[in-house]
Amino acid sequence: MEKTLGERLREERDRLGINQNDFADIGGVKRNSQGNYENDRQRPDTAYLLAISKIGVDVMYVLFGRRDTATGTHTSIENEVLSCFRSLSPGDQVVVHRVATGLAEAAARESQGTLPLE
Repeated sequence: MEKTLGERLREERDRLGINQNDFADIGGVKRNSQGNYENDRQRPDTAYLLAISKIGVDVMYVLFGRRDTATGTHTSIENEVLSCFRSLSPGDQVVVHRVATGLAEAAARESQGTLPLE
């Protein structure tokens, strides 16, 4: 039997290791609404889905029961990094984003020969 939207939403929340209260905050709703979504008593709106997509929720899976196929174009290392990233708390994801951005900018400067001498 196919899982319901609420069951898939709960599965994604559990996969990310986020409790209902925090997940509701991320989605911009009250905890009661989060519970109603997960128990199929209410349907989430697009603002909620957009907000939770930003922390790594596979909205395609939640809505349609199909995993996002874009991950199939990644290398195994990229998939592993993405999986690890998605398991982090939102605050830790911000830190990882800053570190990765800084490293990419330094690599770009180095390739252009504009890195400051140490």
